[in-house]
Order: sequence, then C-alpha cells, then structure tokens
Amino acid sequence: MSDIKKLGQSWIFNWFFGFNQIPTNEDSCIYMKSVLCCAKADGVLLPEEKDWCIGFCASWGVKDWVIEELKTYEADEAIEEVIARSPQVSIAQKDILLTAIWACAADREYHEKEKAKIRKMAFILGVKEEIVEQLEQLQQEELALRQKRMKLLYPEKSPY
Repeated sequence: MSDIKKLGQSWIFNWFFGFNQIPTNEDSCIYMKSVLCCAKADGVLLPEEKDWCIGFCASWGVKDWVIEELKTYEADEAIEEVIARSPQVSIAQKDILLTAIWACAADREYHEKEKAKIRKMAFILGVKEEIVEQLEQLQQEELALRQKRMKLLYPEKSPY
C-alpha cells in the first residue's frame, strides 16, 4: 500500500472515529455488513442505502475485495451472527450504531423496523436506549449542519 493511501486512511479514521490505527479490511467488511443488515430491516435494501454504505466504506481506503463483497451482499443474516465474527466490531459500539442510523436514513426515511433493528444491535452490544436516542439526535443535528454548510457554500448550485 502506498504511503499516500495510508495517509488518507489514517486521516479518515481519525477524523470520523478518533482511531489511531487503521482497522483491518476484514473488520471493515464485517462492520459494514452489520450496518447493511440494519438498513434492510424494513425488508428492502434500497440503492440509496447500499450506495451510502459502499461509498462510506470506500472512503476508508479498503481493498477492492471488500467493496465487491459489499456490492453483492444480501444483508439477510442475523445481526448477532455478523457482529460475532469480529471482536473489534463489538468494541466499536456507538460508532457502528451511528453509522447504521446514517445508512438507514440515506433514503430519507428512517423506518420503524430499521429503528428496531438498531435497538436490537444496541442491546447485543450493551448500549443503552438513551444512548441510541442521543445518536439519533446527533445524526439529525449533523444532517442539518451539512445542509446548512451546503447552502452557505453553494447557495445557487455546486460547481461540480
């Protein structure tokens, strides 16, 4: 791996998660499969949800095989089985929940069944309901701030 790619990976993981080390490709794949399972909790994994997950994971600088595996992943597995494949994913309790909330809301609808699946994942990970509610609120605040930023930067339209 090139030094430039490692620099990008280090930056993105530190910026988004506060990590000082880069997770393995295997852990990244399991993490995102868990998120995809939550996004499909309403019975449908919409293109906006899957594309959001794949794009976010690709920004981490993972190997091509991870992205290819996620593209074909059906997200039909039991969430507890997916999470159990990686002790590191279980440690990333709150950030995986926040990522799952973002993914579920990528289609502009955060379905009740998706909320229930996220709460099931939170229970498995030992995260209290009040923390999940705070994470949902944080996602809404971040979304509003992003929209404010876009409107301020490009009130007419983006140059690209």
